[in-house]
Amino acid sequence: MALLYYSFTGLLAWLLFCGALGFITAILCLLSRGASKNTSVPKWRSQNSSVHLLVVLGSGGHTAEMFSMLRRIKLDPAKYTYRTYVVSSGDNFSATKASEFESTLIGCSAESQSYNIVTVPRARRVHQSYLTAPLSTLQSFYSCLLVLRGLHPDQQVRPADLLPSPYPDIILTNGPATAVCVILAARLLRLYHSCLGVLFPRRMHPHPRSMAGAAADGMTPLSGVFRLRTIFVESWARVATLSLSGKILLPFADRFLVQWPALGGKKAWWGAKKAEYVGFLVD
Repeated sequence: MALLYYSFTGLLAWLLFCGALGFITAILCLLSRGASKNTSVPKWRSQNSSVHLLVVLGSGGHTAEMFSMLRRIKLDPAKYTYRTYVVSSGDNFSATKASEFESTLIGCSAESQSYNIVTVPRARRVHQSYLTAPLSTLQSFYSCLLVLRGLHPDQQVRPADLLPSPYPDIILTNGPATAVCVILAARLLRLYHSCLGVLFPRRMHPHPRSMAGAAADGMTPLSGVFRLRTIFVESWARVATLSLSGKILLPFADRFLVQWPALGGKKAWWGAKKAEYVGFLVD
């Protein structure tokens, strides 16, 4: 009887958490869609300018697929001058693969201090109680916010030390759970900057000016306004249906790429962005 009671309590707590998360997600989706769906990548970025790439590594097959994609595009360390790899706690496999991949880039003249491997808490561990899952999810989300702002303890060399902004220019992920926290955190930061742009327009300037020039004009630029662009790549194993992470992130990611024709054109609701079929991205 006691076991049944605790099972019912855990299920009720999980349903309440899912309901609250769904409500918050819906509100955030509506606000962020209206605030940033029309903001495009700035045309003033120089073709040879440095790029900060943040890669979210899942685990196992997701990590293998991610590095297969990075090898296939022949990632150029001269262009992507700073790289951040986000792994979940306990995922030593992904951290090791990131180090091995970077060793090949370092051999191609990349600097050893041009990347960081950052560990964030897992949103929910295997067999973790549903009662404690909301707390661990919030902890993971907060840690992802720190990563995007360049303030995580694992970021010994901060992006701002090498680039003008602490925010990543491009966020690339193929799931699973950590990707949800990272992309939603990016959307929240963009929404925050969009709101600041409405409330304090004098603090925002759309053209690239030096800090000295901005100060001379009496304007304080907010770094990262046009950054934090997100790309979600659905796993090659997903042939006919989207993953749970994919279903959640479809309305949030700036580009949602799928590798099988059956998934092309899927969208979260009428008028939302569609999934883009791009063919196989892995070797």
